Amino acid sequence: MMTRFVIASNNTHKTDEMVRYLAVLGLKGLNYRHLIDEITFPPETTDDMATNALVKAQTIHNLLPNEYILADDSALFIPAIPDHFGVTTMREFKAHHLSGDDEINQYVLQQLPAAAPRDAYLLAHFVVVTPQNVVYTSEGKGGVVLADTPRGNRNGLDELLETENGLTLAEIDMPERVHYAHRGRAAIKMKSQLQQAGELA
Repeated sequence: MMTRFVIASNNTHKTDEMVRYLAVLGLKGLNYRHLIDEITFPPETTDDMATNALVKAQTIHNLLPNEYILADDSALFIPAIPDHFGVTTMREFKAHHLSGDDEINQYVLQQLPAAAPRDAYLLAHFVVVTPQNVVYTSEGKGGVVLADTPRGNRNGLDELLETENGLTLAEIDMPERVHYAHRGRAAIKMKSQLQQAGELA
């Protein structure tokens, strides 16, 4: 029976956020680097979030085969400007040498033409690999439109994504935030799957 998730990521900010969402759901998470030395993950695809998450999870599963490994691939989608963001969101930011939440958020806002529809969302794809090498997947979307200006003063892109309740993701506090955030929704779905499969009490 599962007692914890080991998170397959070298991104400390992402890991901390995932651990907080899991904690709200009564689950424990920790980064794989608490158990073994940091590794370099295989290169990611440019068009397949599911594969990216699975490769990360399987990579750590091979090193820690007795653990429940959780990996995530997340991205920003703005349908009005399909040539931007998507699966390569973070690589686009790095290519423009953007540093810090403010620079990134301003860059995103500058790409959308003034008259364009502001539909936008963050998508998280979760993969869990069990000690028996069984794979579970879930997805979660957070946000419905791009705000005119950043609001909430925390969590980067979460300041830009307005949710169904009119607040940005960054303006919603825990524990309510888990029900609106992309990773929170993916975690809720994953917990339900694992319970139904008997992997989790």
